[in-house]
Amino acid sequence: MKLRKLLLAGSAFALMTVAPAQASVVDNPHFKVLGLVIVWGNDGTASTAPVVSDFVIDSAVGAGDADLIAGNVHTVMTGTLNPTPDSLAGASPFQVVSPVSGGVYTDAAGAGAGFLDATDSFTAFELNGATDISASSAVFNSSFYVASNTAFAINAQATTVAANTVNFTLADVGYTLAVDQAGNDGLAYGANAQLPHTGNTTTSGVVTTVDDLGDMSAVTNVFTGNRRTAASVGTIASQSVRFDAVYSLGGSAGYDLSRGTGEIEANVTYTVYVP
Repeated sequence: MKLRKLLLAGSAFALMTVAPAQASVVDNPHFKVLGLVIVWGNDGTASTAPVVSDFVIDSAVGAGDADLIAGNVHTVMTGTLNPTPDSLAGASPFQVVSPVSGGVYTDAAGAGAGFLDATDSFTAFELNGATDISASSAVFNSSFYVASNTAFAINAQATTVAANTVNFTLADVGYTLAVDQAGNDGLAYGANAQLPHTGNTTTSGVVTTVDDLGDMSAVTNVFTGNRRTAASVGTIASQSVRFDAVYSLGGSAGYDLSRGTGEIEANVTYTVYVP
């Protein structure tokens, strides 16, 4: 009888010493930031600028990234937020070089402004062995802006507008590309930006072997950076750099009378992507 009581007492003690129940809480925060490139400029009208029309995320290898905004950025006239025109405006594409005297050009206002036509005039000029006709002012300057959190590249392809192309080819249009880190074109940009290539020059990362539009008759790489534009905390504009394209008639050699008459209009499509 005493033994049974002791055994029961032992059983009661064993129940009292069982480990208490436990509960676990599992949390799993997870953040992922994709490569992001924002491209801005004009929307192709005089009334909407600046506007972001490309919002590219690194969703594929190479130029197959996703653009989350339908439509495309239109370039602006370098130094402004105005849309690029369909033709040169301002100074005549032709000028007299090294005259002994005279040769002053007057571009008549109106529909023919920016073109050499029958409404314009030159003053008589005296020539010598060095006097020539030049089209060095026949230069088309355009720009667009890029902000990124990662390195990016740019491809380009040029095609002619057949209706406005006679006697000249894509190879007759010279081409250069450069990057400007900061400025103010009606909206300040670049205060918190860095050049998108560690070479730290305006042409670092630019493919210098592409020197006329004939070199980009197929899709061609024209720029490859190796770092983001955003250098410090800021806004889209302050973390943006400006890409400047310069197109010239006749390329580096310029126009010469031996090239004859002609006309050329081209469309250049840039694709900005995360490699």
